[in-house]
Amino acid sequence: MSNEITMDDIISKMATQSAELEELKKTFQQVSDYPDSMQIEYSDELKTKTFEKAPFLRFLESKGQVFDGKAALAGYFKETPGNTDVAFIDELDDIPAANAETISEIKDKMKTIVAPIEVSMMAQMGNWKLDLLQRQIDKRFIEVNNTTDSTLLEGAGTTAKKDFKGITKSITTHTEDLNGDPITESVIDDMLEEIINDGGNPDVIVCSYGVAKQLKAIVAPYRRYNDKIDIGLGHKVTSYESMFGTDIPILVDGNFNVSANDDKLAIIDSSTIEVRRLMPPTLIQDLPVNKLAYKNVIATFLTCLNVGEFQDGLITGIGPEE
Repeated sequence: MSNEITMDDIISKMATQSAELEELKKTFQQVSDYPDSMQIEYSDELKTKTFEKAPFLRFLESKGQVFDGKAALAGYFKETPGNTDVAFIDELDDIPAANAETISEIKDKMKTIVAPIEVSMMAQMGNWKLDLLQRQIDKRFIEVNNTTDSTLLEGAGTTAKKDFKGITKSITTHTEDLNGDPITESVIDDMLEEIINDGGNPDVIVCSYGVAKQLKAIVAPYRRYNDKIDIGLGHKVTSYESMFGTDIPILVDGNFNVSANDDKLAIIDSSTIEVRRLMPPTLIQDLPVNKLAYKNVIATFLTCLNVGEFQDGLITGIGPEE
């Protein structure tokens, strides 16, 4: 058998290597064409603006209830309370059966929020006093957080809406519809008592603007509207002193959907609200374009679940003060 290499062998070998090099070149080209991404950090200005537009989200962040994950599928353990089974027994009675709470494992896929940004090259390059692109980035970052906050409160959690379920849809145990009557101190205290009796530890009240106005009028004569307290975000908010002696911060959030005679107030144990994020709000740069413009997007992947709704309360149908 001859081991001689013919000219045809050399040509075939070079053709094969050339094809492999072309494929490798394509791979490098595709990788280099991928958009860059950069996570956005809170500046002092963004912190203030985010709290103004998304106070409930920022509060949950301060309480450590926003968790960063590494998978597109988030897992939760949801608690359902059992019946009260504490009782006196005689000395030799059998110990009664326990009615323990039920722990359910729930999985939920991350949802996507995007805010597109487009600034023409001429507008950006021809402006010496204002960075239009950075201005748009900051505004869209706030809008993404605002949308997240709105969904935390009012999300439908449906395929059509492509969002997750908010607290107004998830709280079913402790609810009350005032049918157009104004809020009263006794209504709030009754709700607090019910929640605490079920094992909840309410640490925040979230309300719409109309309710905040009523709260101020209700508590002022009794000095129940206390000095502002620091909630750990560089912001101080007014608190409500419950009959148990605890000061509960009040967040006034404009993302509650309200209409005539339908203002809202939620009493929340923040440990029941778990926000899971695969990607915090991130700037995706250099998206493909066919025009003379900078095309970017701010995107986030996240979802949320109320893992113990019986520890929260919701009062709806609050009408104007009389």
